[in-house]
Amino acid sequence: MSDELPSQLDQLDAHLAAAEARLHDVTPGAEKQIVWGAVGRVRAPWAVVYLHGFTATRQEMAPLPELVAQGLGGHVFYTRLSGHGRPGAAMAGMSVAQWQADALEALALGHQLGERVLVMGTSTGATLAAWAALQPQGRDVAAWVLVSPNFGPKDRFAALINWSWGRALIHWVHGGVMRYKPGNATKARYWTHEYPTSALDPMMALVRQVRASKLEAVTAPLLMLLSPRDSVINVADARAAFKRVGSASKCLIEVDYSESAGQHVLAGDIEAPKATATMAAQVLAFIKGLKPL
Repeated sequence: MSDELPSQLDQLDAHLAAAEARLHDVTPGAEKQIVWGAVGRVRAPWAVVYLHGFTATRQEMAPLPELVAQGLGGHVFYTRLSGHGRPGAAMAGMSVAQWQADALEALALGHQLGERVLVMGTSTGATLAAWAALQPQGRDVAAWVLVSPNFGPKDRFAALINWSWGRALIHWVHGGVMRYKPGNATKARYWTHEYPTSALDPMMALVRQVRASKLEAVTAPLLMLLSPRDSVINVADARAAFKRVGSASKCLIEVDYSESAGQHVLAGDIEAPKATATMAAQVLAFIKGLKPL
């Protein structure tokens, strides 16, 4: 989380850049960033806040949040969750509390940027969004969009991390480092594909915490988009979470148009560029259909 946010909008860019520069190792293109809309550096009718997923960065679904913001005449704030967008060893120092602080900072910045705030989260970023929706700071968010939300992994083996003996078993199977081969050079740049096994701890702890929370208390409009063929999350868990959400205005869209190989990152230039415009249109239709705007 950055230091206390400046009150003047024209000081936000420098503030975020200085905070990220102090780390010395953030991947260029992964930094926290504001994408200003056509109205310029003034408060807009809307601000879109984007929370990326575990091991990912803001490039994950880009330019989807920007297309949504353009359709609403607003700005975008892309955060960078602690430990992400840096060399893999940085993920060893992550905690749920740090991610929650990052999310609350993102909400605060979103309220500075826009009269109304739309929060979009993907995968574990959607899990974090669900947590934020239950906090006092989340009560004034106008709507929430959860894409491929992680309410439980498809691989039930990963859930063992919630148990002390499970951590030992996973460490025995994988050693001290998790590794996977990224599908292309851009994904290799913007995702962390080699990181300490211990980094799974906060991710699964957040999932456990949110699943145990009172999702029925979420009342703001909520849109969930997921693919039945998702290779990463347990789709049944996501559907069950959706049913529990107390929002009077909620909608679940089954995405059948994404060319994403894993059917998890369902839009964006890196994984599924052909799906981006369609998903942006669906998000905008949901938001513009809310009464009153």
